[in-house]
Amino acid sequence: MAELSPDGERGEMGKQRQTSTRATSNERRATSVAFYTLGCKVNQFDTDGLTALFRERGYQVVDFTEPAHIYIINTCTVTKTAEQKARQLIRKVKREHPGALVVVTGCYAQTSPDAVTALPEVDLVIGVAGRSNLVNLIEKELFFGLKNQVIPWKGSNRFEIFTPDFTEKTRAFLKIEDGCQSYCSYCKIPFARGPVRSLPPAQVKIEIERLLGLGYKEIVLVGIHLGDYGKDLGCDLASLLASINQEWEGKLDQEKWRLRLGSIEPADFSPSLIEVLFSSRLLCHHLHIPLQSGSKSVLSRMNRKYSPDDYAGLVSMLRRGMPRLGLTTDLMVGFPGETEQEFEETLKFLQAVDFSRIHIFPYSKREGTKAARMEGHLPRKIKEQRVQRTETIAEELAKQFRLQFSGKTVEVLVEQMNPGGYWEGFSREYLRVQVKGNFEPNTLLQAVVVSSKVEPLTGEVI
Repeated sequence: MAELSPDGERGEMGKQRQTSTRATSNERRATSVAFYTLGCKVNQFDTDGLTALFRERGYQVVDFTEPAHIYIINTCTVTKTAEQKARQLIRKVKREHPGALVVVTGCYAQTSPDAVTALPEVDLVIGVAGRSNLVNLIEKELFFGLKNQVIPWKGSNRFEIFTPDFTEKTRAFLKIEDGCQSYCSYCKIPFARGPVRSLPPAQVKIEIERLLGLGYKEIVLVGIHLGDYGKDLGCDLASLLASINQEWEGKLDQEKWRLRLGSIEPADFSPSLIEVLFSSRLLCHHLHIPLQSGSKSVLSRMNRKYSPDDYAGLVSMLRRGMPRLGLTTDLMVGFPGETEQEFEETLKFLQAVDFSRIHIFPYSKREGTKAARMEGHLPRKIKEQRVQRTETIAEELAKQFRLQFSGKTVEVLVEQMNPGGYWEGFSREYLRVQVKGNFEPNTLLQAVVVSSKVEPLTGEVI
């Protein structure tokens, strides 16, 4: 690697970018790297995986606010705002650390490699495909000759296995699926993440065993399209969960832990998956099921594979088997052509279904998608107003859900002490709960909810 000073300044050889020398092992161990993640939990998992790779090769991982030789930014492309944040961060890093190597990876880099490569502050661009080779690219200085190292997805369909240890975290995320082939009309993720790829069931179990061995009490299974798990392997999510239950449910009395699922699409709830959800003691009574719109006509234009009635019927069935189900969702407002009547349909649907938490965001035009070419794009002001109106309903629904837990016993995974002197963590229903007492982080405990008006709820430990 070109010689770097301790504060990240590159020497003359690095400035010329003509020749390079391989770093000795001692030099490599002295090299520091910092990471920043934009976007979803899958992106965070990938960053943690890259962090582990760099540590294994002798790099010192430092906080992103500290001086480092290398800054790696894992980007998101879901919205224009996410891409804008990435560009702002890239410029800020280079301005504050002009001699450091700035590496851009992730979904924005994969879908817009030319745009990212054109940024003068960037030294290396690598997307999602082939990203596990990042350490080698830096050490061999291949980017001195070619800044853009983004590989197209064609011919790069291998599942990328990372084994992060999630240092200083109490919940472990495990990516078991990557890629999406749904092609919703507003979304660039299939272009960013490629086709569906799954971690084989045997490897999933190995990773669970490894994470339990590290002391984690909650493991969250995540994916880009989690419900498509196993389509490339000849299995499915239901069979995987049934196998996990068979392996560990009998040991819960000796080793207590819990399993949480990431986002699952409404059309992916097969009878066998629902059966596993109802019967499992491992699985949390919390599901994140993206809605996007409560209007049938808007869902059709979005190329979503369900109707509001389908969604409501699914939720009704799930609640019969999971009475205390915490139901969270994603909602997009201001989709092209969304009329006031269609928006009102969505508001009425939200109130009828009773979500515990709603992530609301305005439609963002993504070039290259079908929605970008549609007529009827709404002004920013109208989209912002609709976000505000939806947030008012979402806050009331969250309050109603919380109030149901007054006097109820919940299981809390203690994470950290909050400014009020309470230990705080999430319940199985994905409610934040605080308790008084002396505990260690990563402790599972039972508490009776004595106050549920605001979140975090307050509980008394049993």
